[in-house]
Amino acid sequence: MEGCMKLYGAIITATPPYQGKVSPCGISQGWVWLSRVLNIHPIPDISATVLHAFLVTASHGMLRKYGAQFMKVLDFMHRVYLPKLEEVSESFGPATRLKLFLEKAIRDRSFPTPDGVITEHIIPI
Repeated sequence: MEGCMKLYGAIITATPPYQGKVSPCGISQGWVWLSRVLNIHPIPDISATVLHAFLVTASHGMLRKYGAQFMKVLDFMHRVYLPKLEEVSESFGPATRLKLFLEKAIRDRSFPTPDGVITEHIIPI
């Protein structure tokens, strides 16, 4: 499941290789997915795992696109959603990973470029 979410995060933040083309799975779909997940009751361990995997891959692009609004969502996750998640968690690993990621993100207000990102100038047009 974690690998699938990392792949999804990579797909939505990828730049289409041809100029003028719009990806049908653009970053706006990631925003929709994130808001939907945050609006349902947390599922033990699964919610923390998928959110962390998605954010590790997609946060860099989401911050570039949505800026302060994305940081507000992360703050909401830390203040409101994370306590709900910790209440239902069966193990502390996934929730702790997510908590540490959110604390670092809010403190630094930046994200490293994910591993394996291909820049636009590498793909031949």
